[in-house]
Amino acid sequence: MENCVACGRELPPFSPHSRCDDCRAAAPEFSPAAPARARLAAHRQWPITSILVGLNVLVFAAMVLTGVSPMQPTSQQLLRWGANWGPLSLGSEPWRMLASNYLHIGIFHIGLNMWCLWSLGRLAERIFVPWTYVLLYTCCGLAGSLGSLWWHPLVIGAGASGAIFGLAGGLLAALYLGRLPIPKEALRGTMKSLLTFTGYNLFFGAIGAGIDNSAHIGGLLAGLALGAMLATTYRGESREWWRRAAFAAMAMVLVVAFAAVKRSNGYVVPLQQGADALQKGRFDEAARALEQVVAKRPQDTFALTLLGSAYLEKQDYAKAEGVLQRALQGHSDAGTLYNLGLAELRLGKPAQAVLSLQRALQLDPNYADAEQALGEAYAAANSPAQAAIAFKHAEELRKNRPSQ
Repeated sequence: MENCVACGRELPPFSPHSRCDDCRAAAPEFSPAAPARARLAAHRQWPITSILVGLNVLVFAAMVLTGVSPMQPTSQQLLRWGANWGPLSLGSEPWRMLASNYLHIGIFHIGLNMWCLWSLGRLAERIFVPWTYVLLYTCCGLAGSLGSLWWHPLVIGAGASGAIFGLAGGLLAALYLGRLPIPKEALRGTMKSLLTFTGYNLFFGAIGAGIDNSAHIGGLLAGLALGAMLATTYRGESREWWRRAAFAAMAMVLVVAFAAVKRSNGYVVPLQQGADALQKGRFDEAARALEQVVAKRPQDTFALTLLGSAYLEKQDYAKAEGVLQRALQGHSDAGTLYNLGLAELRLGKPAQAVLSLQRALQLDPNYADAEQALGEAYAAANSPAQAAIAFKHAEELRKNRPSQ
């Protein structure tokens, strides 16, 4: 990834030098650009990349030492350690947007990310002053987390890839626009490497499963914007005030973006609260939370299905019927049809219940509870022969059900 700043030749992996052996042997102190290069190289006295890699590795080691699987951590384990997740990040725990940048989903995930961070970070240390590097990395990581929350707020996210893509974007913009004292050959080789890294990983993220490309894009866009603003500080004398203004502007953008994402996807907070309350048997609480979601998203099938279940458990069958019918508009689901059939049966509508339960069984012929309810509906509709068949079939399904 790194190239010699004098001749453009690719440097060995993890090289501590900014120039190749031949260029260093050719008395580089007499180069006209040596003072400027020395100023850039001086930034490397702060091992920011080593610190960032070390923090990520320490967090992963702590996770493993406390019993988290080093290969496939569970969702609950990731959430316990600070993973990014809409119902929490957009609710009372927005700190997860930052903490998740130092959390990884298995050893292969952290291995790949740290290799990329090391390669890009060593270059970033030669371009940006230490505090600029750290804030660039942090802002881009937050932007990546916001991208995830905007695109798929119910997916658990973790990893440094948003921040890493931000570094790539920042370097691309700074190198292209900054007029740095780097030979054209070296600049051309470095830009090619950065573009290849960015393009390949975005493409792979688009076609690969389980890769959060929204975080990549969010971090990359933030990095490009910051890199473009910071590039002006390299066109002559360093302007510290402009760097501060650039990060202040980015902070405002991130705050506004967070507010916009929360306004758009904040429904996931009461949605999860309702689902948790329903699972724990707190049906009144579940109904109140889910009513908030449905008020904002009247066509949300998942929310309508959960709300119908809450009404059913509360024995508010009329509301359950109406909500479940809405949930089934343009969508068929055996569980939802089963619940609708129960609501219709309790409301004294056995003929309608028969139709709903038959539809449920068409979708899932092994649905023993639906078969049992169908028998009850036939019995209520004065069809004892059909009821007996349904009851017998339900009993057979339960006998043949695989043991858990």
